[in-house]
Amino acid sequence: MKEDEAAKLKKLVNELCSEGGLPLRYADITILGDEPLRIRGDQFYGLAITTAIRNYLEMRKAANQGPATVSEIYEAIKSGGYKFETENEENAKTTVRNNLRKSSSIFHRLPNGDFGLLIWYPNAKPPKPEEPQAAGTEEPPALPPTPEKKNNVTHGEIKEVISGINGNFQASDVEKLVRQRFPSKVLPAGAISTVLYWLKNTKRSLKMVSERQGAKGAVYSKV
Repeated sequence: MKEDEAAKLKKLVNELCSEGGLPLRYADITILGDEPLRIRGDQFYGLAITTAIRNYLEMRKAANQGPATVSEIYEAIKSGGYKFETENEENAKTTVRNNLRKSSSIFHRLPNGDFGLLIWYPNAKPPKPEEPQAAGTEEPPALPPTPEKKNNVTHGEIKEVISGINGNFQASDVEKLVRQRFPSKVLPAGAISTVLYWLKNTKRSLKMVSERQGAKGAVYSKV
């Protein structure tokens, strides 16, 4: 009975930590049975994506659920109030997947594709370094074909607009300039976020000055 009372107290401490946006104090406690997670609508609101994912995985561990898939993580942090820069679900999942992979000192990918926290697996082998980007890639990946493709704003055109921006800027600034420059063209959903990601992570010609915080979008600048 004392063990049950201790587990309840630890669970309460974990809930208070989660509400305060802090890492769970007792992420390694075991709760008998798989207890469903209760995620508040503002659980991850205003948090950086790495913090939101880590807190969610710690919640799963505390509830005896362990690692999660990219889709599970995406659905959980979105339902908990995390605001993605894109409305496109696949692009948002790509953001989650890329953050999990680049933060290999925090997260660990299991052989089945699920992700947990590296601290859970002290004997896990470090991930292999990623292959360097092939030289000569001068343009972002092409947009998927659509019926309006002839009239779509291209990734190259978005890149050109970004190249003319000085100082710090946000995705909303890029969108405004693109619409002003190409008023008769269609701006595909997720196109700007795709180009921003490509310039920042592949070409490394952009850097993120600050991550999204609540309703305020991420801020970028040229390297």
